[in-house]
Amino acid sequence: MVEICWLGQGGFLIATPESRVVVDPYLSDCVFKKQQLARLHPFPVALDELKPDILLISHDHMDHLDPEGVPQIFEMYPSCRYLATARAYRHLAELGIPENLSTLFSPGDKFRYNDFIISRIPAFHSDPEACGFLIEAENKRIIITGDTVFDDALFVPELNNADLLLICINGKLGNMNDVEALEYVKRTRPAAALPMHIGLFAENSADPADFIAGCTKLGIKSAAMIPGKPFTL
Repeated sequence: MVEICWLGQGGFLIATPESRVVVDPYLSDCVFKKQQLARLHPFPVALDELKPDILLISHDHMDHLDPEGVPQIFEMYPSCRYLATARAYRHLAELGIPENLSTLFSPGDKFRYNDFIISRIPAFHSDPEACGFLIEAENKRIIITGDTVFDDALFVPELNNADLLLICINGKLGNMNDVEALEYVKRTRPAAALPMHIGLFAENSADPADFIAGCTKLGIKSAAMIPGKPFTL
């Protein structure tokens, strides 16, 4: 069994009975301090309940690599491992994450931890090192697109027929919109596709209704996730 909990924006907790992987957690309100974008809901999981074994960072933007939140995670979970793209990897070192806990995640890499296999997949964003993730566990395949515009180069064979696609649809600041996200779904045919990177900042959000309806017409399961409410795959 794989349990998934949306943490808001592009963040997720993916857990099996053996391990817990956290992706791009944005805990603080540092984006407001820098860009005056206020979060619309608090981080939905108590830090002492997060319990990550691995923390994945898709790119070096504050709502994905939280410069205030990562040190809090390190303080509470000093044995947590970190897997990050090049710019994010360097930023983690600046935040005090020890080198022995941090792994540089380069194009083509796979990372194995207990019952998880994590592969880097293409993304195209204003951080040129940005990536998405293919996460395999318990015979399930989960795609997290990360932040990315739509591009034909996104489509690699391992993306096809996943059990779950978690896809950005906000259509702003270097991300695909709901129409483009639906085209991604058409081309990769996951069993289920859930919209993300919405609902945290009023200025950088989108209504998921059309995307969900489009997936349903294609015979692909879709719904609006609720931050902090886990579901099983």
